[in-house]
Amino acid sequence: MFRLKIKKGHDINIAGRSAKEFLPTQNCNSASLSPQSFRYIKPKLLVKEGDIVNLGDPIFYDKLNPEIKWPAIASGKISKIIYGERRSIQEIIFDIDKQQEQSLQEVSTTNLSSKEDITNYMLENNIWPFIKQRPFNKVANPSDMPKSLIVSLANTAPLAINHNFTLSEQKEYIISALKHLKELTNGKLFVVIRPGEFEYLSELEYLNLIEVEGPHPAGNVGVVINHLEPINNKDVIWTVEGHHLPILGKMFSKGIFDPSVVINIAGPVVKKPGYIRTRLGSPVGIHCKDNLIEKEVRIISGNILTGNKIDMEGYLGFYDSSISIIEESFDRSFIGWLHPGGSSKYSVFNSYIGSNKEPYNFTTLQNGSNRAFVPVDAWEKVFPMDIYINSLARSIEANDIDEMEQLGIYECDEEDVALCSFVCPSKTDVGSIIRRGLDLIYFDA
Repeated sequence: MFRLKIKKGHDINIAGRSAKEFLPTQNCNSASLSPQSFRYIKPKLLVKEGDIVNLGDPIFYDKLNPEIKWPAIASGKISKIIYGERRSIQEIIFDIDKQQEQSLQEVSTTNLSSKEDITNYMLENNIWPFIKQRPFNKVANPSDMPKSLIVSLANTAPLAINHNFTLSEQKEYIISALKHLKELTNGKLFVVIRPGEFEYLSELEYLNLIEVEGPHPAGNVGVVINHLEPINNKDVIWTVEGHHLPILGKMFSKGIFDPSVVINIAGPVVKKPGYIRTRLGSPVGIHCKDNLIEKEVRIISGNILTGNKIDMEGYLGFYDSSISIIEESFDRSFIGWLHPGGSSKYSVFNSYIGSNKEPYNFTTLQNGSNRAFVPVDAWEKVFPMDIYINSLARSIEANDIDEMEQLGIYECDEEDVALCSFVCPSKTDVGSIIRRGLDLIYFDA
């Protein structure tokens, strides 16, 4: 076991963290699969409105890589297909038929002993999109040979789920998933954990356990890559979301596609933050409607730093494991930055009188507008990667691809620089800058 201690970073002390208890299970009558959750694909539908599908049936494929298909995340009828500009596919809505789901049979899982076997099995059963790659944080190309594979079970983001709690009953499927994922790479399989958690994984010889300590973003895949497995433009590292391991494990061991997941709902305006047994693409409204303190709120699929804003009629994103909710606010505080501080101010760098020890009721208020970069080392104080982040951002603004590559852009993603945006005195969205740089490189290739 390797111990990785991260010193830079910050654990945002936000109110409304989830208690380690389950809220009543809500009945999901619909589910959603959105091609917008997957970068750099051109989806082609294999179904139309009114079609009846079973769990795992192919719904659409990528025209750029036709062997990759996306599974039906529910059995039942395709009730609606939502299109955007130029007929781009925005969302596919399923009406769930529970009786139809219960009648599904197991699929043969024999001879899954090599990369080719496992890759073909995943492609045939339409579960390949559960594997992403760095750089670019996109669905992996099955023909690549990854330098290594990383699974993080240490989600350090604000209001994020605790994998040790949510996966406590999934040991069999987690081991099955990891065993088969190891066959996909000739390199190492890194599994990131917090101290004292998932102790049974230390018995698995094919794993390289990474025990991380420190503040967010200590558990991010990008941080592990930067410290232990640096990459360049010719390297690829594959990743899998921790809460997807039981889905893959059950598919590998029993041949059953089970879209069940455990997520959490949290935030300062949530009456009772907690954990929810639900499914991929579940509607958020059934979990929020009677559990909010305020009416004017922002609902986020994912964590508050990198998630996507949705409305009460929206659905959980494919890769998301949290519903985060904060108050929607537009009122600037009296005398702004001249305010002496106290309980009404939160400061990462002790710019105000007071303490951040008590949970803070964050809102959507930015306390300022976007302006030119102010190089006061604010980003660097919370960015734990061995990268000159300010110089990298400037090279992206200058469209200098060579300099971006030299400064380590391939190891970065929006989630890795989210804290830089949070502390930035210029209110700069650093994540969008990094994504713009990655997009520039991807489409220039």
